[in-house]
Amino acid sequence: MFLDITLNILFLLVGFVFLIKGADFFIVSSSSIARKFHVSPLVIGLTLVAFGTSLPELAVSVAASISAKQAGATADIAMGNVIGSNIANITLILGLSAIMMPIAVKKSMNKQELPFLILTTFLIALFGFAFADQAIVWWEAIILLIFFAYYMRLMFKSPNEHVPTEEIKVVDMKRAVILLIIGLAGVTLGGALVTEGAEFISTEILKHFMSPTKATTLVGLSVVALGTSLPELVTSVMAAKKGENEIALGNIVGSNVFNTLLIVGFAGIITPLKMNSDVLMDMIILIFITGIMVFFSITKQTISKKEGWILFGIYFAYIVFIILRALGIF
Repeated sequence: MFLDITLNILFLLVGFVFLIKGADFFIVSSSSIARKFHVSPLVIGLTLVAFGTSLPELAVSVAASISAKQAGATADIAMGNVIGSNIANITLILGLSAIMMPIAVKKSMNKQELPFLILTTFLIALFGFAFADQAIVWWEAIILLIFFAYYMRLMFKSPNEHVPTEEIKVVDMKRAVILLIIGLAGVTLGGALVTEGAEFISTEILKHFMSPTKATTLVGLSVVALGTSLPELVTSVMAAKKGENEIALGNIVGSNVFNTLLIVGFAGIITPLKMNSDVLMDMIILIFITGIMVFFSITKQTISKKEGWILFGIYFAYIVFIILRALGIF
């Protein structure tokens, strides 16, 4: 038993490494190939960079959906991963970025991207609360993908000042193709390893302390969500450290939109994404946190260091809350 526990924890850690490095290789290689064919830096940034930082969430959610479909179940880890990642992005990652450097917010973001983020957050909550199945089923997943296509159309029509295109490395074509293959393979393998490790931890280790459903939800909302958010954490914190603080907010907003629409959409087509009572509660928390972020953004067009500390504190309180909830204390 001890060997199994050690092996699956190792799966989880190695899987995160594959996810992060695979996403990094994907961004470098696909951006280099796109530039070879004279695709504009703006298009590269709007599509490949945003997609690359969300690849870990996509890999884990799709792997969890496939695993659940084979088992004839619903993908609780997939839904918990997306909600947990979005909460971590707003509170932990944006909070740390603002603590390092106050984040200036462009008026264009308040007019377009932030309202769209609020809309998509309410949309996924509507699907969870409005119907008796409390799950994202195939037709709802298709609606999310249609909204994602519309979002991409908006991004292409209006110049986006939050994309760190000048930071993208460019390599020669031969190396780019090799890195692309390695990157996609790494993300695929990483997603499978993280899912395997997370499912074992939730079913075999935490089952002694809580119900299987609560264990799966807790792991998805905390460990898996934080691990798959590492690319956003690195991108946003490094951007803030370099003084490019607008990139930090743009990266987080874009990532949350990708997570909510593209990832839930893809995973939901494969198998229904169950939203149990804990996930539904966290949807309410996500809406509340998103509202706080928007309020901070529109006041003085800046997210200050003090507000960054508030967001960071909310994340800490949230983690304590979901652990106590899983233990049955709340």
